[in-house]
Amino acid sequence: MARAGGPDRRPGGRHPVHRGRHREIKRSGVAVLGLALAVSLTQLPVWATGDDAGATGDGTEVEAPAPASGGGKGGPSYGGRSTGPAPLETLPDDPNYPVPEPPTNEVLPEGMELPEAVDEADVFQRNVVCDPVAKPGVIAVANLLGQHYDRPGYTLSRSCIDLRSEHYDGRAVDWQLNAYDPMDRRIGDAAVTWLTDNDGEVARRLGIQSIIWNHRAWHAYDGTWRSYVGQSPHTDHVHLSFTWDGAYMRTSWWTGVALTADEIDQGPCAVIGGAYAAVPQARSTQECVPAEFWPNVTGYNTVRPGGQGAGVELLQSILEVEPTGVLDPATREALIAWQDEQGVPQTGVLDQLTYAVALGGEVPELPEGARAPEIPDYRVTEFTPHLRAVVTEGDRGESVKVLQEALGVDGDGVFGPITAAALTEFAEAQPLLKDDLTATDTLVWHLLEQQAHPLLAYRDVELAIEDRGTPVVLLQRLLELEDDGIFGPITQQAVLDAQAAAELEPTGIVDGATWKAIDDAAVARAEAEAKAKAEEEERQKAEAEANAKAEAEAKEKAEAEAERIAGLEQPEPSRAAIGR
Repeated sequence: MARAGGPDRRPGGRHPVHRGRHREIKRSGVAVLGLALAVSLTQLPVWATGDDAGATGDGTEVEAPAPASGGGKGGPSYGGRSTGPAPLETLPDDPNYPVPEPPTNEVLPEGMELPEAVDEADVFQRNVVCDPVAKPGVIAVANLLGQHYDRPGYTLSRSCIDLRSEHYDGRAVDWQLNAYDPMDRRIGDAAVTWLTDNDGEVARRLGIQSIIWNHRAWHAYDGTWRSYVGQSPHTDHVHLSFTWDGAYMRTSWWTGVALTADEIDQGPCAVIGGAYAAVPQARSTQECVPAEFWPNVTGYNTVRPGGQGAGVELLQSILEVEPTGVLDPATREALIAWQDEQGVPQTGVLDQLTYAVALGGEVPELPEGARAPEIPDYRVTEFTPHLRAVVTEGDRGESVKVLQEALGVDGDGVFGPITAAALTEFAEAQPLLKDDLTATDTLVWHLLEQQAHPLLAYRDVELAIEDRGTPVVLLQRLLELEDDGIFGPITQQAVLDAQAAAELEPTGIVDGATWKAIDDAAVARAEAEAKAKAEEEERQKAEAEANAKAEAEAKEKAEAEAERIAGLEQPEPSRAAIGR
């Protein structure tokens, strides 16, 4: 069994400037943009020059002494670091402060158990992206711990600054606990012990790559507790940092399939000097190739999400979004799409390459891995364009319509009280969501997509003859075969038949496209069966109503006839009786 793998890193080269909605920039617009940018001219961030001297501040992450993924050199540093080995100091059990038993897995499909194998964790995936949008796996773990231990407070993503932190790319959570409170301390000790025991089994299953709590730090790559030194001693929260697979719920706790070293999502590549890496669009199992590419410095202000400037408002006119003058979420999503169209790294940041192309420059030859890989077709669903959308009551648009259809309410595209009630009902049925949910986040969309496409996560798992395990069981159920979990000749022939029906190459190997074809066929079959069942129920209902109507009419007719006959049988009064 192997992973179908993510898309290959797009090789470097010149990217043609395609024509499209955001692809034509009028010369006059460029001139005005250049003038406005000159007015807002400022120095680049300290780290963008490759100089770490000014990178100080209250960071919360631990500097990784092991090899770190992401590529690139220099750049901002973390605000803390781990030192020599030091055991986690825990308080003894006390009946006055009873701590619940650890959580159990309640998310795997019925009949599925966690595998014996545990997900690999060979590197620390450092922060190289500015994408302060909390990822679904991070929110899920925060809610899992918060609800189980009755300590629901936590903080997630943060605005990017001149430091590294997985908070800045949405892969970290600070779970609020007080190490000086006897109950909180025991909860924190118990939770991190559960995560890190047995060579960090649970942490690795959840995709947690590092933990910081009460002057101690732990890393999944070596399973060792160490002393932690930083401006924050982490006595008021437990810090959890996630891998990219953990952040997107692709690990065995959520799927029942453990990741091997070859299957790990290596994350984005920082291969352009002085710039953030592209925001990941899809997983990639290819390691980053080191590069030393420095773009021409335009001298204009690099603007991160939440930043502002005259250049932002003018770029908003090009992107056809509301001219707020702030790189707000709507502008940022439009900017990422525009960067993708122009062939520059999709950073979501107004960086030097983006300015250069906006000012009419040609896209230079880029290093391998500079651009985010595209989402493969077999992973695309109706939810894909909306997975980062935040919508709440009062909002309108296509994202609201997709939400409504997923919740089973009238899809008019208006988020009103009925939609709000349906979202609340959905949240109450989901153990990973808070009951008082009033808006969508990445976890809500992930769960809705999973509900509509239960086997989407397995499309990255490649299956072939002689493979065994849970994915084979799920495949066999889709193919309506005996689900013995063994990929034998009967399963292979069913796969070949499915590939032929979908006009795919008949390899007998289940790759992403084959998974999608088999899944789509099963869904179509289920829908056809449901439609046939509904039609049969409707026919039976109509027949029953017709029979009931006929019976009622017959009864009414019989009663009328009986009354008529009874009237005929009444004796006529005699003349004498009439005379009296």
